[in-house]
Amino acid sequence: MPSYAVYLLLNSYSFKMNEKIGWLIYALVFLNTCLLPVFATLVLKKFGLIGSMQIEIQHERSTPYFISFIFFTSTWWLLSKAPLPPIVAQLMLGASIAILFTGFINLAVKISAHLVGIGGATGAFLVLGLDGFQDFSTYIIAGFFIAGCLGWARLQLNAHRPVEVYSGFLLGIFCQVMADKLS
Repeated sequence: MPSYAVYLLLNSYSFKMNEKIGWLIYALVFLNTCLLPVFATLVLKKFGLIGSMQIEIQHERSTPYFISFIFFTSTWWLLSKAPLPPIVAQLMLGASIAILFTGFINLAVKISAHLVGIGGATGAFLVLGLDGFQDFSTYIIAGFFIAGCLGWARLQLNAHRPVEVYSGFLLGIFCQVMADKLS
C-alpha cells in the first residue's frame, strides 16, 4: 500500500516530477516494501526459522516484521534525502512505525497485520486530505470499505478475533497520524 499512496501523491496536481525519477521512486518503494521482505521471509523459511510462508505461528511473526522494519526504515531514510516533498518520506515513516509496533505487539498478543496495512493506507489518505493536498475522501471511504471486507474475511477464516482486527486497523491509522505530527 505505501507504493500506491506514493503513486497518487506524486501524480497529484500539486506535485509533478520527471517520469524517469518517478519510476525510480516507485521501484525503490516496491523493492523495499514488497520484494525484499518476501525474499527475507523465504530465507527464514529455508533455514527453518519459520514453518511456512503464511507464518501461522504467532511467535514466528516478529522476526519477519523486524526485518521488514529495516527495509521500510531504509526506504524512509532514502526518501527523506531525495528532492521530494517531505510528505512522501512522512508516509513511509508512518509505515515504518506501524511495522515496528506490529512486531512488538505481536511479541505479546496477536494483531492483524492485514488490517494494519489497510489502516495505514487509509490513514495516509486521511493525512494527505487533512494536509490539503487534494480531496481523498473517496479513497478514505474505500479504505474503510476494504477494511470491513478484509476484517470480515479474517474473522470468517478464524484467523483473528474481532479485537485483533479492530486494533490492527486503528494501529495503521494511528501510525500515519503520528508520523504526520512528528514531521
